[in-house]
Amino acid sequence: MRNFCGSVLALFLVTTVAHADAALTARNKQVVRDFYTAVFIGRNVDAAPKFMRPDYIQHNTHIPTGRKGFMDAFRKGFARKFPDDYKREILKIVGEDGMVVLYDRQTWTSPKDRRHHEALGFEMFRVRDGMIAEHWDADD
Repeated sequence: MRNFCGSVLALFLVTTVAHADAALTARNKQVVRDFYTAVFIGRNVDAAPKFMRPDYIQHNTHIPTGRKGFMDAFRKGFARKFPDDYKREILKIVGEDGMVVLYDRQTWTSPKDRRHHEALGFEMFRVRDGMIAEHWDADD
Protein backbone atom coordinates (compact mmCIF):
# COMPACT_ATOMS: atom_id res chain seq x y z
CA MET A 1 0.00 0.00 0.00
CA ARG A 2 2.89 2.37 0.81
CA ASN A 3 4.35 2.03 -2.73
CA PHE A 4 0.92 2.65 -4.26
CA CYS A 5 0.39 5.81 -2.17
CA GLY A 6 3.88 7.01 -2.96
CA SER A 7 3.27 6.45 -6.66
CA VAL A 8 -0.04 8.31 -6.55
CA LEU A 9 1.59 11.20 -4.67
CA ALA A 10 4.46 11.37 -7.19
CA LEU A 11 2.01 11.33 -10.10
CA PHE A 12 -0.05 14.09 -8.44
CA LEU A 13 3.05 16.25 -7.93
CA VAL A 14 4.27 15.80 -11.52
CA THR A 15 0.79 16.60 -12.86
CA THR A 16 0.49 19.66 -10.61
CA VAL A 17 3.92 20.98 -11.64
CA ALA A 18 3.16 20.41 -15.34
CA HIS A 19 -0.18 22.18 -14.93
CA ALA A 20 1.46 25.12 -13.15
CA ASP A 21 4.03 25.44 -15.97
CA ALA A 22 1.27 25.35 -18.60
CA ALA A 23 -0.62 28.07 -16.74
CA LEU A 24 2.53 30.19 -16.45
CA THR A 25 3.25 29.73 -20.15
CA ALA A 26 -0.31 30.72 -21.08
CA ARG A 27 -0.10 33.89 -18.95
CA ASN A 28 3.27 34.85 -20.41
CA LYS A 29 2.06 34.27 -23.97
CA GLN A 30 -0.91 36.55 -23.24
CA VAL A 31 1.42 39.28 -21.89
CA VAL A 32 3.42 39.15 -25.13
CA ARG A 33 0.26 39.09 -27.30
CA ASP A 34 -1.23 42.08 -25.47
CA PHE A 35 2.07 43.98 -25.60
CA TYR A 36 2.59 43.38 -29.31
CA THR A 37 -1.03 44.20 -30.14
CA ALA A 38 -1.03 47.47 -28.17
CA VAL A 39 2.47 48.72 -28.94
CA PHE A 40 3.31 47.43 -32.43
CA ILE A 41 -0.03 46.84 -34.13
CA GLY A 42 -1.72 49.75 -32.35
CA ARG A 43 1.47 51.88 -32.50
CA ASN A 44 0.85 52.99 -28.91
CA VAL A 45 4.31 53.36 -27.37
CA ASP A 46 2.76 54.85 -24.21
CA ALA A 47 1.26 51.41 -23.44
CA ALA A 48 4.76 49.89 -23.05
CA PRO A 49 5.13 50.50 -19.26
CA LYS A 50 2.09 48.30 -18.65
CA PHE A 51 4.02 45.34 -20.11
CA MET A 52 7.75 46.07 -19.78
CA ARG A 53 10.04 46.14 -16.78
CA PRO A 54 11.97 49.41 -16.29
CA ASP A 55 15.23 47.41 -16.44
CA TYR A 56 14.19 45.76 -19.72
CA ILE A 57 17.15 44.36 -21.70
CA GLN A 58 17.16 44.86 -25.48
CA HIS A 59 19.46 42.59 -27.52
CA ASN A 60 18.92 44.39 -30.84
CA THR A 61 21.89 46.75 -31.11
CA HIS A 62 19.81 49.23 -33.16
CA ILE A 63 17.43 49.87 -30.24
CA PRO A 64 18.64 51.23 -26.88
CA THR A 65 18.24 48.95 -23.89
CA GLY A 66 15.87 49.88 -21.07
CA ARG A 67 12.18 50.68 -21.25
CA LYS A 68 12.83 54.40 -21.81
CA GLY A 69 15.27 53.67 -24.65
CA PHE A 70 12.73 51.38 -26.28
CA MET A 71 9.96 53.97 -25.97
CA ASP A 72 12.10 56.79 -27.34
CA ALA A 73 13.20 54.73 -30.36
CA PHE A 74 9.72 53.50 -31.27
CA ARG A 75 8.00 56.82 -30.60
CA LYS A 76 10.30 58.26 -33.28
CA GLY A 77 9.76 55.31 -35.63
CA PHE A 78 5.97 55.30 -35.30
CA ALA A 79 5.81 59.04 -36.02
CA ARG A 80 6.83 58.51 -39.64
CA LYS A 81 4.21 58.00 -42.37
CA PHE A 82 3.38 54.37 -43.14
CA PRO A 83 1.92 53.28 -46.51
CA ASP A 84 -1.89 53.34 -46.49
CA ASP A 85 -2.10 49.54 -46.82
CA TYR A 86 0.59 48.79 -44.21
CA LYS A 87 -0.41 45.88 -41.98
CA ARG A 88 1.37 44.11 -39.13
CA GLU A 89 -0.07 40.87 -37.77
CA ILE A 90 0.69 38.06 -35.36
CA LEU A 91 0.94 34.70 -37.08
CA LYS A 92 1.76 32.44 -34.11
CA ILE A 93 2.93 32.58 -30.53
CA VAL A 94 4.78 29.70 -28.90
CA GLY A 95 6.38 29.51 -25.51
CA GLU A 96 7.54 27.57 -22.54
CA ASP A 97 7.55 29.01 -19.05
CA GLY A 98 9.18 32.46 -19.27
CA MET A 99 10.33 32.28 -22.90
CA VAL A 100 7.86 33.33 -25.61
CA VAL A 101 8.41 33.57 -29.38
CA LEU A 102 6.06 35.57 -31.58
CA TYR A 103 6.05 35.11 -35.37
CA ASP A 104 4.82 38.12 -37.30
CA ARG A 105 4.18 39.40 -40.80
CA GLN A 106 4.27 42.93 -42.18
CA THR A 107 2.83 43.78 -45.60
CA TRP A 108 2.73 47.03 -47.56
CA THR A 109 2.87 48.56 -51.03
CA SER A 110 5.91 50.71 -51.65
CA PRO A 111 4.97 54.24 -52.73
CA LYS A 112 8.20 54.38 -54.79
CA ASP A 113 7.84 51.28 -56.96
CA ARG A 114 4.15 50.38 -56.28
CA ARG A 115 5.24 46.79 -55.54
CA HIS A 116 3.71 44.74 -52.75
CA HIS A 117 6.17 43.71 -50.03
CA GLU A 118 6.02 41.15 -47.26
CA ALA A 119 8.39 40.77 -44.30
CA LEU A 120 8.26 37.76 -41.99
CA GLY A 121 10.03 37.84 -38.66
CA PHE A 122 10.12 36.72 -35.09
CA GLU A 123 10.44 38.33 -31.70
CA MET A 124 11.64 36.38 -28.66
CA PHE A 125 10.81 37.58 -25.16
CA ARG A 126 11.71 36.57 -21.63
CA VAL A 127 8.84 37.33 -19.27
CA ARG A 128 9.50 37.60 -15.55
CA ASP A 129 6.86 38.22 -12.90
CA GLY A 130 4.26 39.05 -15.55
CA MET A 131 6.38 41.71 -17.30
CA ILE A 132 8.63 41.60 -20.35
CA ALA A 133 12.21 41.54 -19.08
CA GLU A 134 14.24 40.82 -22.21
CA HIS A 135 13.94 40.79 -26.03
CA TRP A 136 15.75 39.32 -29.05
CA ASP A 137 14.73 39.53 -32.71
CA ALA A 138 15.80 38.66 -36.24
CA ASP A 139 16.79 42.24 -37.11
CA ASP A 140 20.28 42.11 -35.67
